[in-house]
Amino acid sequence: MTWVEDELFWPAFLLQVGLARSAPDRFGADLADLDAYLDRFDDPDRWPVFSTPFGGGTMHLVVRNLADDHGIDWVLDREAEAAVDRLVEEQGGFFAGPGLPWKLLPDEPVHLLLSLPAMGDSTVPGQVPGIVKRALLAVGVMESAQDLADELLQYRACVLLQ
Repeated sequence: MTWVEDELFWPAFLLQVGLARSAPDRFGADLADLDAYLDRFDDPDRWPVFSTPFGGGTMHLVVRNLADDHGIDWVLDREAEAAVDRLVEEQGGFFAGPGLPWKLLPDEPVHLLLSLPAMGDSTVPGQVPGIVKRALLAVGVMESAQDLADELLQYRACVLLQ
């Protein structure tokens, strides 16, 4: 079984990476089980890597577990990087950033949710909250999917504005 197939993955990922405090409740996750599962994200001997199609290439999410430097690194391969460059060029060489262009947000729910924390700037396009809600429902959110979508997008905007 892969990480994303585990029933605790999405509440753990959205809590740990998306920083959505309500994620465990929205999935009906047992907090004791989730706490043990989250230890897998923080294991200094293993750095989880999640890869997802992005812009005709691949984006890799690397959970960096250094003792003094925990974090998430988003790494684009050449094809994904070229897609970002093409889109910026099409927009006249301007992109507000600091995240990746919303136009490259994947459609498939798993890929979308893995990519979401790396996306866009503080201006979230109007259709994105509904798209994120549908992705959350597809991966098993049991209640208040729109509230969780809004929380994920709100947190992103706050971090990007700092």
